[in-house]
Amino acid sequence: MRFIKFVLLVAFFLFFMVFFVQNQAQLSTVLELKFNMFTLNWQAQPLPFYMVVLVFFVLGALFSTIFFVVDRIRVGSVCRDAQSKAQSLQYELDALKAKQSIVTPAPAPAPAAEPEAKA
Repeated sequence: MRFIKFVLLVAFFLFFMVFFVQNQAQLSTVLELKFNMFTLNWQAQPLPFYMVVLVFFVLGALFSTIFFVVDRIRVGSVCRDAQSKAQSLQYELDALKAKQSIVTPAPAPAPAAEPEAKA
C-alpha cells in the first residue's frame, strides 16, 4: 500500500509539473490585488498569478486542518464523556444485580421427572 501511495504521489507531482511548464506564460502573469472601501485603500505588491494561487491554497489547507483538529478534539471529548457515563451505568447495573441476588435466593432446581412405569 505504501508503494501505491508513493507511485500516486509521484504521478500527481509529475502531472502538475507538466501543467506548470506548459502554462508558464499564463501562470506568470503579474497580478495586482486592490481593496478600496470608504477611506481604506489597500494595494498588494504585484505578484505572479501562480504565487497568489499557491498562497491561497496553503491558507485553505491550514484552515481546513485547524477546523478538523478542533472537530476531532470535540468528538474525542464527547466519546470520553459517553464512555464514562456507560462505565458508571455498568457499575450501577452490577451493584443492582448483586443486591438482587442477595435479597432473592436462587430458585431451587426442579426435581427430575420420574419415568412412567409401563403396566
